[in-house]
Amino acid sequence: MVAVMAPATKPTNERVLLTTMTGEPFQPVRLYWSIPARAVATRVFTGLRCVVEEPDARAWLWLYQDEATAITFAKPYSEIGGEMHPIHIGRFRMPDKNRLVMELRSFDRAIEAAKLFAPLLGPKSVLRRARVINRWFEGHEAAAGPEVLDRLLDQNVVVKDPRKAEEDFEQAMAGARTEAEKMAAFDRYSQGRRRQDVPLIEDFPLAPEEETPEFRDLTMTLRLRQCRAAEHWKGNPITLADYIHRMVEEGVASGTIKDVPFELVTP
Repeated sequence: MVAVMAPATKPTNERVLLTTMTGEPFQPVRLYWSIPARAVATRVFTGLRCVVEEPDARAWLWLYQDEATAITFAKPYSEIGGEMHPIHIGRFRMPDKNRLVMELRSFDRAIEAAKLFAPLLGPKSVLRRARVINRWFEGHEAAAGPEVLDRLLDQNVVVKDPRKAEEDFEQAMAGARTEAEKMAAFDRYSQGRRRQDVPLIEDFPLAPEEETPEFRDLTMTLRLRQCRAAEHWKGNPITLADYIHRMVEEGVASGTIKDVPFELVTP
């Protein structure tokens, strides 16, 4: 399921990025769904040739074949040798009759899974939360098997509560009356947020009532964290908030960003 991608000529001191068989940086993620009944998901999975049951584990494997080949990852299906197949691109389990957990090893796979399965599961099945690892890995870290890295998702998990961010914002702005005071308070709040980074293992709620059919918000949420991980891989220890602020500042300066929503300022 995973491979390491090395440059053509690699100095002995150069790190090797751990990637999936489809070419994306290895970065485990889980998607947590509420479903009306286990039978709903079972019916969808049995109707697809790209999903097969793993009976002994009471799980389902999502394979890069048949219906899934319409998805293009970093390495297209046509460029993957036949000897590499079948490639497992996801694993799904149902801890109880009303919950579905999708386990994937890259943010790209998570985004594509949401887009593919949401319409099949129907409107009563809702993507509620995500759990991610906010870092990339070197090839040698999977020496004991990628399952070891998957299990990091259950260690030292920090569960985010959006109400806490709202409370912090309201507290920071309390007492500001004039426009000048509000601007100064917001600037202090903003600068403080820029110094706060995301945890290594982050569990956060999504906003299904605001999500689009193309999963625009999930895509943005994961892409921003992916960009931060890339910066850290290159040796730039930037916080996610600082990365977003710099992106916004550049966008405003260039005119590509006209309005900045509160949600973007406070990841």
